[in-house]
Amino acid sequence: MENIKKRFESLQFIPFVLVNGMNLFPIFILVHVFLQHNREFSYLLPLLFFYCFKTTILFLIRLKTLPMKKLLPVSIVIGIIGCVFGLFINQSIIFGWIAGSLLGMCSGLMFPSYTTVMFHERSLNEFKGSSQLYSLGYALVFSAALFKLIDVSMVETFLFLGLNLILLYSVISTYPDYTIDETIPYPNYSTIETLVLFFVGFFTVFIIKGDKKLGVTNFLISLMLIMLVLLVIYFVYYKKITRQRQFKPLESALMIYKGMLTNFILVFCTLYQMINHGKSSLMIVYSLYLTSIIISPMIGKKIKNKQHVIVYGLVISFLLLSTHQLFYIGVLTLSITTSIYNQQLNQAVYQYPVLPRDFRLIAKYRLGNIGSIVHQLVMMAVLLIVTNTSHKVSLDNILHSYSFKEIDTKAIEVLDVSKYSILMIFIVILVFLYRGQKKEAIFSK
Repeated sequence: MENIKKRFESLQFIPFVLVNGMNLFPIFILVHVFLQHNREFSYLLPLLFFYCFKTTILFLIRLKTLPMKKLLPVSIVIGIIGCVFGLFINQSIIFGWIAGSLLGMCSGLMFPSYTTVMFHERSLNEFKGSSQLYSLGYALVFSAALFKLIDVSMVETFLFLGLNLILLYSVISTYPDYTIDETIPYPNYSTIETLVLFFVGFFTVFIIKGDKKLGVTNFLISLMLIMLVLLVIYFVYYKKITRQRQFKPLESALMIYKGMLTNFILVFCTLYQMINHGKSSLMIVYSLYLTSIIISPMIGKKIKNKQHVIVYGLVISFLLLSTHQLFYIGVLTLSITTSIYNQQLNQAVYQYPVLPRDFRLIAKYRLGNIGSIVHQLVMMAVLLIVTNTSHKVSLDNILHSYSFKEIDTKAIEVLDVSKYSILMIFIVILVFLYRGQKKEAIFSK
């Protein structure tokens, strides 16, 4: 028994890859399900439910406290159950809906709980993670096997993912135990506000992702108008009615900005490159993103003044992304910079005594999810405005090209204008955040 435990302890490179990969691997599987069945809406729902629950499940966690060392294995078990339902997807797509929902919950809960547990283990038990080189090797082997199985059998693919999640559960079960003495009470979050955030986020993601995948804009304009009204109402609520927030506005903005950057990489960059260069672009962007997450801790350790490097890295990345020839290099540098930025935020939030120690990072990731939703709204609004003013191609044409993974030369100029507009928005926000950081002390009491 002791020998088995030691073997699992030696596999510490597995959690890092699988936890990060659960943001991407189910997407590849569920997209293939949709494409396999001639893009029928019922077969798109597993993917939509994955996106929706992945983005919004942390809002519901506000209502019920659960220690992170319990939430992490719970999230893995949810993913395993999701894979079990996926085994029966050929019998009925309803099993696919359940599988997509459960895998989305798993993905949304796993990353913040795992990150928190690892911070606890390092600070309380001096527990060391694995070599990043081993992680990179495992990521390459796992990805190659998964992509091969996707083309062969959906049942075998879900079985493969489920077995790896069981392996993940076995590895994290070997972590040393710890005890946290909490002196700060858990906040009494408003139930109404929590439910509003969940449902608004859920249906916003559902409509945007659904319209993108189907290549239509049936509900986008109505969604934009509704969101504008809701933002005004929420701003009044935030400023006049709600209690004092845990984080300062600038601190919240920094975390929301990081969520916007990540969503820009995974959503706009894939859309842009796919319409410019075809379906292989999706795999390239996702591979660069996953690779950057694995190697960024090694790079981050060698950087002394991370704040300046992050600012310069973002600006250089934006410049690289503005060119066609250097776009992929821009994706890589932006992914690495964003990952280092995320590490810095994690470190600062974990040490910031505004919440119980066990729940600080999950609050940070909630704000990141809000940033993800905000970016999707900004991206679709920019695309809508640019396409309507250019009269060269409609947003429906762009979404159709993206959905069917087709190159559309008519859309390239319109997409370039949209890209420049979004990058300019990012630069303007970065300037305000940088100036704010120089004037105001953040994450300090």
